[in-house]
Amino acid sequence: MAKFREYNPKELELKDKHHLLLSSVAPRPIGFTTSKSKDGIINLAPFSYHNAFSSEPPMVGISPAFSGRTGNAKDTLTNILATKEFTLSVVSFDMVEQMNICAAEFPPEVNEFEKSGLTKHPSKIVSTPGVAESPLIMECQFTEHIQFSDQPAGGNLLLGEIVYFHAKEEVFDESGKIDPAKVDQVARMGYDWYSRANQGLFELPAPRYIPLGVDNLPQRVRDHPSFTGKLLARLASIEKIPEQDVIEDLSETYSRLSSEDMLKICAVLVEEGKVLEAWQVLYLAEVI
Repeated sequence: MAKFREYNPKELELKDKHHLLLSSVAPRPIGFTTSKSKDGIINLAPFSYHNAFSSEPPMVGISPAFSGRTGNAKDTLTNILATKEFTLSVVSFDMVEQMNICAAEFPPEVNEFEKSGLTKHPSKIVSTPGVAESPLIMECQFTEHIQFSDQPAGGNLLLGEIVYFHAKEEVFDESGKIDPAKVDQVARMGYDWYSRANQGLFELPAPRYIPLGVDNLPQRVRDHPSFTGKLLARLASIEKIPEQDVIEDLSETYSRLSSEDMLKICAVLVEEGKVLEAWQVLYLAEVI
C-alpha cells in the first residue's frame, strides 16, 4: 500500500499550504476578470480560483484573495464591490503568455490591456469590457460577497449572475455545439505547471518582476504582421530593454539584410525562445 505524507494545515507555513492546495485542486480553468474602479479605471486580472455554480440563473464566482505579502485587498475585489459588475473571459492557449504578463502585480493605475497587448471587447449590458482575443466572454452582475478571512492570502468569494454570453463563431462545430478542442482552453496546475485542454502539460513560470509590457515595445514591432500576440508578449516579458551588445556572429549573419527581413528573423528567434538574441537583431535593424 502506498504511503502518504500527512500534513495538518494549522502547522504549516502559508506558502506550504498554498502549494498543497494548488496541487490538489487542479487543473483549474483560467478566467480573465475585467473590472472597473469607481473612477472608471479598467483592471484585467487572471483567476484560476473561479468556477460555475448555477445554470438557472447562470452563476459564476471568482475568489480574489487578500495579498499574501501585505494583506491588502487587490484591485479586482475593490472594483467589483464598488461597481457591482465584471466580465469573465476564457483564456485559450494562444493568449496564455499575454495572460502571464497580467499576473504581475501592477499598480492600480496601470492598464493591463496595454501591457499585455490584449484588446477590449465591448459589452452589451455591463459597462466593463471583455477580452476580444478570448473565445468565450461572460458579462456578470455582482450578487453576493462571502469573506473567508481577513488575514493575508485570505479568500473572498464574489458571485455574479451572467447576463450576457459572447461566443466566437470559430469555436462551434458543424452541429452547432462548442468544440473544446477549438476553444483550446488552458488550466493551472501546481507551481509553474499548466495544462492544455487538447494537448497536455506545459510549463510557464510566473513573472518574478514587473514585465516591460507590450506597450513599451517599438511601434514598428507591435505593428509588424510577423509578431502575433504571443510573440509580442514573449518579447515584452523581460524586465527592461537590454543594452546593445555587439555580437560578431549576429552582425556577420544579419547586418547585410534589409530592416524588414531582420524583423521577420527577429520573430523567428522569439518563437524559438531566443529573446535576448532577438533584441540584438532589433538593434541591428535600427528599430531601437
